[in-house]
Amino acid sequence: MSLLKNAKGRQDGSGYARLFGNRKLGYLISRVQAAVISSGTELERIIRQQVYLIPNLDSFLDRERMPDGVQVAEKRQIKKSTKLSTSGAEPDFLVFRRRKQRQSCHVIELKDGDAFDTKKSAAEYESIHGFIRTNSPNIPYTVQAHFCCFNQNDKKTIVQGFKSKIDIREAMTGPEFCSLLEIDYDKIVSQRQQHCSNNVSFFLRELLNISSVREEITKLLNA
Repeated sequence: MSLLKNAKGRQDGSGYARLFGNRKLGYLISRVQAAVISSGTELERIIRQQVYLIPNLDSFLDRERMPDGVQVAEKRQIKKSTKLSTSGAEPDFLVFRRRKQRQSCHVIELKDGDAFDTKKSAAEYESIHGFIRTNSPNIPYTVQAHFCCFNQNDKKTIVQGFKSKIDIREAMTGPEFCSLLEIDYDKIVSQRQQHCSNNVSFFLRELLNISSVREEITKLLNA
């Protein structure tokens, strides 16, 4: 996970300051939120480090047949492609896979969490399927959409998290995603957990550095 001590929250505490009536506490909680958001970016970075990234997506798409294996295009490559049209609706990853003389393209929207509001769920669905409708003629593979919630192993829960806007066949768990990529899911989870104890220690120290909070905690411990 991202290190909480590196997260930059809002000095004014934003809505969290109003919620707790304490600017310093609001600032700390806003840093927690920032760290959670950056953890999703961190997950994408870890994935990129463990797969074979296609050097030139346009050249790759010119080939009707790819070598056996798994090759990946990330969002930045997809946006730069002149053969694909995104209009700001590019997926997180395109995973190209050829095994046993069968090749396919998997259009992946990757999420760290698994609960979204209805408006966002509908927008995510339309974004991925709009991309497929527009670009499938330029992708010489069987194209499939996937909505992956990396930390969720129950596909029904993923569908519910997307407010049933996606089909259960499109829901993808973290282990399924890693199996598609032929990388180690458990290793990634273990790698991401390395900072957890550090984050707990940092959060508690910062919490106790807020005098009003420390006084309240002392009262509760002595009650």
